[in-house]
Amino acid sequence: MQRLVTAAQMQELDRRTIADHKIPGLTLMENAGRGVVESMEKRLGSLAGSEPLVVCGKGNNGGDGFVVTRLLLAKDAKPDCILLGKGADLVGDALINYKRLADAGFKVREVSTRTDIGPLFQNRKVVVDAIFGTGLTRAPAGLAAETIKLINSSGSYVVAVDLPSGLASDTGVTYEPCVRADLTVTMALPKLGLWLYPGRALAGSVEVVDIGIKTKDEGRSETRDEGPDAFLLDAAHIRAILPRRKPDGNKGTFGRALIIAGSRGYSGAAILAGRAAVHSGCGTVHLAVPEGVLDTIAACVVEAVKTALPQTDTRALSPAALELLLEASAGAQSAAIGPGIGTDRRTQKLELGFLAEVGTPTVIDADGVNNLIGRLAVLPRIKAPLVLTPHPGEFARLTGLKPADVNADRVGLSRTFAAMHEVVLVLKGASTVIAAPDGRAFVNPTGNSGLASGGTGDVLTGLITGLLAQGMFPLDAACAGVFLHGLAGDIGVKSLTEYCFSADDLLDFLPQAFASVLETRTGVEHSTPVPRPTARGS
Repeated sequence: MQRLVTAAQMQELDRRTIADHKIPGLTLMENAGRGVVESMEKRLGSLAGSEPLVVCGKGNNGGDGFVVTRLLLAKDAKPDCILLGKGADLVGDALINYKRLADAGFKVREVSTRTDIGPLFQNRKVVVDAIFGTGLTRAPAGLAAETIKLINSSGSYVVAVDLPSGLASDTGVTYEPCVRADLTVTMALPKLGLWLYPGRALAGSVEVVDIGIKTKDEGRSETRDEGPDAFLLDAAHIRAILPRRKPDGNKGTFGRALIIAGSRGYSGAAILAGRAAVHSGCGTVHLAVPEGVLDTIAACVVEAVKTALPQTDTRALSPAALELLLEASAGAQSAAIGPGIGTDRRTQKLELGFLAEVGTPTVIDADGVNNLIGRLAVLPRIKAPLVLTPHPGEFARLTGLKPADVNADRVGLSRTFAAMHEVVLVLKGASTVIAAPDGRAFVNPTGNSGLASGGTGDVLTGLITGLLAQGMFPLDAACAGVFLHGLAGDIGVKSLTEYCFSADDLLDFLPQAFASVLETRTGVEHSTPVPRPTARGS
């Protein structure tokens, strides 16, 4: 997996590299500029004769731009380079690289108004954005803002240095205005904001280049001194953590998943969750549903064991079902509660009673999450390992925030919630974030807008629950479930499009998602045992 870093973590890595490893900042800047030019060649072919425009700010990002300009000249390109400000404002390594251009006889155009630069964008095929880097903390203003608008309206192929100017490095929030890049060449390690929306949509293709930053120091994590780590999930990691299949196994070997779901009008949630669990590889799926919807569900999930539970007068789960559910959970390796169960106060009472007694790793989703609003204090007292899977609206109701505020800091809020309540949190959306109680966070790169339809969350619940039943740790099951769920969506929309994709379609593409991840596995690896979860949130 790639490590994703914040601006503070990147600053600390820079400091260590320069101070502890004696690698000059000037060398890092030279390597950054070289990485940008090499990435441009990879994407655009020979740069000889091309006439790119390099737009530089007054900080180190602009210094990278000066290096890019000098190296473009060495490639027989004919670049123009503009500085938003005066050369006299420059300091440090940026100033040195500015003077190197001057010493080579190249004049950087110092500009102070939009009128000065507008004509330079006409008929420009390539523009390099080197205005702002990871240090930006507010919306661009003045000449910088006007220049960003010109970049976006130029019709040029836009290459962003480290980050598109106007993007918040740590959150993916985009200030107004923000550069829309076709290619972002980021230094040393990818930044969190490049993989969180809306920043992810404005970064274009992201290429990470090695510039000599020392990301390890005497065996320590590169980010140890600047907070917990974040990672970008990938197929290799999911392949490594998926349960191995014993060739002599039986349905008991691969676990029993209990799914508590459904009510009148919401039998589909139970059906989708149950079918997803069946597709997960677990040995037995046990669906526990209100007696009034049992026949509908039984006809659609033929592989599952079904139990009809006592119901209220509205055909929702009744508190009278508690003992039956606790008995069922004692024979299961995982449980889920929430899809389609409703928020009737009697169902809430059942859920809270179940959570107070269950010892099996449990996924809480949908109405199961809504039933915890105002009751979060119960979470640390629950003995079972928990995975909560809210979407932004549900998470906002849980925490008293607005959905827009949730999406503005998905990683930070997820980490805080998971640590405070001792749970694994899956904050669904674009991009889905999985947070552990120890502060680690995982960002999922798979998925698309085809998943933004009713029922896909129920599929995710069933998938995670089925993986838990096979002995995966809660954090691993959450990461694998989220990645495979999104990957199935990515595979499916290739033929069905994002317009026509449904939760039922998603189930059909789960086998291809598993096959894609498992394609390099060997038979020997399949027989390796995986440890069972032993601690809450592990």
